[in-house]
Amino acid sequence: MTTVDAPDELWEGDVNEAAIEEWKSDTTTFDRVRSVIDVTTELRTVSTIADRARVSEPTARKYLTALAETGRVKAVNTDSGTRYMRAPQMLAMRRISAIHREHTKSEIRDAIQNLKEELSDFREQYDVTDVDELALELDPGDDGWQDVTRWQQVEQNLEIAQAALSLYDFDPDDSQSAAARATDSSTVVQGSTRERGALSDDTEQSTA
Repeated sequence: MTTVDAPDELWEGDVNEAAIEEWKSDTTTFDRVRSVIDVTTELRTVSTIADRARVSEPTARKYLTALAETGRVKAVNTDSGTRYMRAPQMLAMRRISAIHREHTKSEIRDAIQNLKEELSDFREQYDVTDVDELALELDPGDDGWQDVTRWQQVEQNLEIAQAALSLYDFDPDDSQSAAARATDSSTVVQGSTRERGALSDDTEQSTA
């Protein structure tokens, strides 16, 4: 059955019941719990998630527990009961998968080299070994804080790119991802070629 993401309007009551019923008819209870938790970035009670997903609390709790065991959901025990949110690492996992799927091994290696060179430039520019050392040296309002933010982004992007590259260890053909091979094959059949650039800026920017 096709999964349909739940728009915020459904939860806020800004659309009529017919739209809600259509959403329910096009999804399973698990689909709805998963789609709700995937956009839940702050801890919420099971009753809140159940209400948004239009399922019973026992059903929501069962699926949330299962999703927590897989690492997709973060569960936190509080004095008032367990609360749930999307696991913070989920966005990183999606980025890793997307980079591996959309870029060749060579492209990812080039991007990793560029990121490493950018980190080296920061160390040389400020004569420090890491970003924490730089932060300790800066005064409030210093322009260097922009470089602190960028340095942290580059380190995060490097970790994600390296993780995406490591996925090629599981590929029979480690030169390209399956999607890249399919795209290149299609291009050859059509009698044309297409240049594949390095990882785009949008892909590299942090989404956390």
